[in-house]
Amino acid sequence: MLALSALSKFLGVYHEFKLLREHYGIKWSNGENFIPQILVGNSFSRMLNEARATIRVLGEKWRIGMFLALSGLRVEEALEAARIYPQEKDNYLNRELGVLEHFRFPQKFIRRTKKAFITVIDDYMLSLLDTIEPTSYNALRCYLKRRIGYSGHFRLFRKIWATYMRREGIEPEIIDLLQGRISKTIFMRYYYRPDLKPLLEKVRSKLLGLRQMLE
Repeated sequence: MLALSALSKFLGVYHEFKLLREHYGIKWSNGENFIPQILVGNSFSRMLNEARATIRVLGEKWRIGMFLALSGLRVEEALEAARIYPQEKDNYLNRELGVLEHFRFPQKFIRRTKKAFITVIDDYMLSLLDTIEPTSYNALRCYLKRRIGYSGHFRLFRKIWATYMRREGIEPEIIDLLQGRISKTIFMRYYYRPDLKPLLEKVRSKLLGLRQMLE
């Protein structure tokens, strides 16, 4: 298929080739060389140490760092949640399930490549949201860069959350859901229908332990 694609470009008929391929549903893999991060990335202990140091360096902005670590959200999503929550508590917070329902604000959280649907929260996280001062991702990055000369530590928080939850027995499907990833498997899209509330309670029961590790 790769050879045919190259030949069609050489002959100037790539558009027709592409239409035929799409019509017959023909796909092929590019065979990318992917090395799992579990083999070459930082260990959980090292990421945790760096995250703790980052929260301390943030000074008066430490609350956003802690909320990032406990929510598993991306930085932009966490900042957006902190901006929306004080004004939209009744519409945003599902008290029965104990989650922030990001999907109610699709223009902010349901983007083409990055999504956030719900976040499990507890009273401590809600107190953080009530006291986080509005800021932008760029301002936060610049602030951290001025303090330590590097702004990339924010990526660690999301990895720490996912790794910790998996270590504590949370199913990968639930971790993916809470971090806004949608599996393309038939099972996840059409058949997996668990009782959501006890699964969310299980996640919430792990938040205190994660918080204590970060303090």
